[in-house]
Amino acid sequence: MIDWITKKTFVFLLIINLSACSVIGELWYERIDTFIANQFLEYADFSSAQEDHIRKAAKEFKQWNLENELPKYKALLIRLQSLDAQTGVADIEVIYQAGLQLNDETINFFRPFLIEFCKDLTNKQVTEIGIHLNEMLTKRRARLAKGNNTYQEDLKKSFVRIFRLLRVKLNDEQKDTIRLLSSELVDTRSESIVIREVWNREFAMILALRNQGDFEQRLTSHLNTFGSEEADTRAVINEISANIIASLDEKQRTNFQKRLGVFETSIDQILAKNLSL
Repeated sequence: MIDWITKKTFVFLLIINLSACSVIGELWYERIDTFIANQFLEYADFSSAQEDHIRKAAKEFKQWNLENELPKYKALLIRLQSLDAQTGVADIEVIYQAGLQLNDETINFFRPFLIEFCKDLTNKQVTEIGIHLNEMLTKRRARLAKGNNTYQEDLKKSFVRIFRLLRVKLNDEQKDTIRLLSSELVDTRSESIVIREVWNREFAMILALRNQGDFEQRLTSHLNTFGSEEADTRAVINEISANIIASLDEKQRTNFQKRLGVFETSIDQILAKNLSL
């Protein structure tokens, strides 16, 4: 219900979603409303009327996103594509803020729907939502306990994976840069789970009081606190991103630019097909 409209830790995570667009193109975007609705429907046993309302909101989002946001995503990709050997942290911060703005616009689109939808939940559905949120955290905690990697190692793997999606294989020196610059970061993964656990409990309590006069204000305020990020972590990730992009060799940079060009072409194809209807 809320996880798919949260803020991202850093802007390059948008590449993961855009890569799906480039792989299966128009088919992926044609089904984005179905994907969103199905994610929402996992939270509780909703009635047929509620499901219809959810699917209608998802279709409206798809049209809004097509007309208003996809061109902005393309502009962001072009800005990414233009980064060169002189790339600095300030360049990454500009792109990050632009990506964050796009994400905030998505949150703002869904917020009125979410507030109105929650007003008509049954007590049973509120309980089911709470259970689903707890189950998600249990899985997250289990993945963390199962993993043997340090926070820095997991961060390195994330960068390697993201750049691999961009057809860039990071070399040993670039991987060492990730380790070095992230060495002072504190591992807050367990703490973030606890914070989210508290947030979930408060969210369930607010839903339980949905018939009170201040419900809309309380829910809005609570949603605004979701997905807050640590400034120190963001600064380090932006510094790592800037260093890696500045250090790309000729082959890496060519692949980087070509891959982003594929994403841009995919967006152009989606826009051309859908806006001409």
